[in-house]
Amino acid sequence: MGAIANDEMITAKDGQQHSWKSIKLLIATLIVSTLGDGFCGVMMAVALPNISETYHVSIATANWVTVGYAIVAATAVMTAATVLARIGLKKLFFWSRVLLIVSSLIGLFSLNFPMMLTSRLIQAVGSGLMFPTINTVIIRVVPAKISGRVVSLNSAIIGLGIAVAPLLSGVFLTYVSLTSMYVVPLAVGIISILMGAKFMFDVEPRKRHPIDVLSIALSFVGLAALMMGFSELTHRPLFAVPMLIVGVAVLAWFTVRQFHVDVPLLDLHPMKHLYVSIGVLMYMAGAMGQQAVLLLLPLYLERACDYTPFVAGCFLLIMTLFYSGSVIVGGKTVDRSGMWPVVSSGFLLMVIGLFATFFAAPTKIAWLVVLIGSVVVVGDALINVPDKDVVLEALPDNTVPDTSAIFSTGNQIAGSIGSALFVGVLSADVLRQTAEGVNRHAAYASGFQHSILIAAIFEVVMLLVSVWYSREMVKHDRAKINQPA
Repeated sequence: MGAIANDEMITAKDGQQHSWKSIKLLIATLIVSTLGDGFCGVMMAVALPNISETYHVSIATANWVTVGYAIVAATAVMTAATVLARIGLKKLFFWSRVLLIVSSLIGLFSLNFPMMLTSRLIQAVGSGLMFPTINTVIIRVVPAKISGRVVSLNSAIIGLGIAVAPLLSGVFLTYVSLTSMYVVPLAVGIISILMGAKFMFDVEPRKRHPIDVLSIALSFVGLAALMMGFSELTHRPLFAVPMLIVGVAVLAWFTVRQFHVDVPLLDLHPMKHLYVSIGVLMYMAGAMGQQAVLLLLPLYLERACDYTPFVAGCFLLIMTLFYSGSVIVGGKTVDRSGMWPVVSSGFLLMVIGLFATFFAAPTKIAWLVVLIGSVVVVGDALINVPDKDVVLEALPDNTVPDTSAIFSTGNQIAGSIGSALFVGVLSADVLRQTAEGVNRHAAYASGFQHSILIAAIFEVVMLLVSVWYSREMVKHDRAKINQPA
């Protein structure tokens, strides 16, 4: 962001002018908060075995600190555009950081599993409100010629939070205590709220938008039912299938409602355009493939290979540093030449990495499995920013906040589906095989393989979709997508 002079005045999309220095400080503040939110998203990745043993619950039950977080975050993401318009960026940022601090304090002093789960649900509200907001702010105030690079910088910082989270969590879990890892989001929350007090400013006029409470309830209930269904699909199918049906029905009700209320919780009109809806689907597919590796690998390393949470966190750090570096490459590539062929290359790498992980898992050679898994996260990095940036830049300005929220909602839904499905499959395999007399290490390795294979098959389909989509998509910076009425 150094190519523009600090004192140069930039005209934002709302017509207001801000110095480039003030915009950089605003973005820096949001990126610091993003770092904390990225940490929160995966801080429990290496903690599931410890939660299971400490609170005497199954791995699938322990995983609700991840699934529950994703469900609530997705619901919060849906409200973000409306809340941003209603109260402005300054207030939205302040209250989201207050929630992060409060939730971290509750988590730090958790005495039981319900208390820890509660902390995660509150944490998810604060994080969910900010996930789409920073992309909206970037599109609003950053010149279009460098928006892809700034979006990629934000994604890289999220990647850094994802990279550091398992490592720091592993240190705290191995050498301090289960709840001590909440110190990190608490510190980031305090630092970011102090920065916000000095550098935050509103980026668009406030509007008296009502918040549709029924839509909030429908989204939460629908997602919760859907995730319960996925988590129990291979373990208790007679319970899971009805829950999946209920979840789909409630979410369908939510979707229809958004087109009929005067002020929708999440304006889904951009999704009427085929290119937007497929772009969101591909974004979600990339997130699911990455989730398969980042969430399952710690369970594999700790249970199948007998490594400590700290060592598992070190391995994940290597993988996610690959992600952070690759996402910068993706941002520069999309600014230069659009999304072809970078997005399809990302899906190809993801498919190769997932199938290779499947075949390497029985060896229990940790460094090899981690190295191969890094190919998967690099693939997601090449999907993430190019896909999102091309769609956001091609849309009319007034649809950007809601489309950004749609992408972030899709990311949370993909994360929760991936978490519930993949951990559910692994947990069911482990319970079944250990009951049959298979030793725990072999059972976890087998469950890991099974879940990775499911992810790989899904990504093959999305690779084919991405080739067609990338060739047909409106070229970056050349045309606008006309929003259907």
